[in-house]
Amino acid sequence: MISDNMQALIQSFFVKGLWGFKDIRWDDIHPDLNILVGVNGCGKSTLLGIMYDYFRPAEDAPRNYEQVRALPAALPEEVEVVLLRPMDALVSGMGDSLARALAAGEAFSEVLSLLNELFSKTGKKAAVDGGELVFYQAGQRLTVGKLSTGEKQLLLVLLKVFLTRGKPAVILLDEPEISLHISWQRRIVDVIRGLNPQSQIFITSHSPSIFSSGWGDKVVYFEDIESERN
Repeated sequence: MISDNMQALIQSFFVKGLWGFKDIRWDDIHPDLNILVGVNGCGKSTLLGIMYDYFRPAEDAPRNYEQVRALPAALPEEVEVVLLRPMDALVSGMGDSLARALAAGEAFSEVLSLLNELFSKTGKKAAVDGGELVFYQAGQRLTVGKLSTGEKQLLLVLLKVFLTRGKPAVILLDEPEISLHISWQRRIVDVIRGLNPQSQIFITSHSPSIFSSGWGDKVVYFEDIESERN
């Protein structure tokens, strides 16, 4: 289980005028894991995006709110902030992340071990061959491009979190249950914590397989942190 003695990276977050008609006040953020649940369209995914853009601002970030405040007001530069959305592995690709992870050399064996464990039910065996990540199944050699949608999504999560190893990190994970088998949904928090025990994790989810696997005390209901204006 997760230690209760961690120091929170993000302690509170406030958004004024989300979409022009609601405020978000999220106090007492858990230092380790936060699972945000709520109905479709309430703003869970939007909030993760705003948090990412606030701490790692980009010029083209959408401004669908009036004001944002956080405690702390800024994170140290050494803190990695990672935002992972459904289908990122298909839309954005993973070439750069994979290349950087492979460049870690022997340390990458941790990812290989996880892949072999998680992909074992389909008989896939991960290996590095000629500087390339490949998979062997029933005597066939498969490239990353031949993996299923869910396998690619899981691989990208592993790569992104692996690249934060040894540093404090904020991991923002939007609805990871999409395309992931139930057994992987139940493991995702443990996998992330194993790769980076210094991470503070924020997950949006509709899946009981994620938030009923011993993490009930980390669930935050969106309705409890929002207030709509009259």
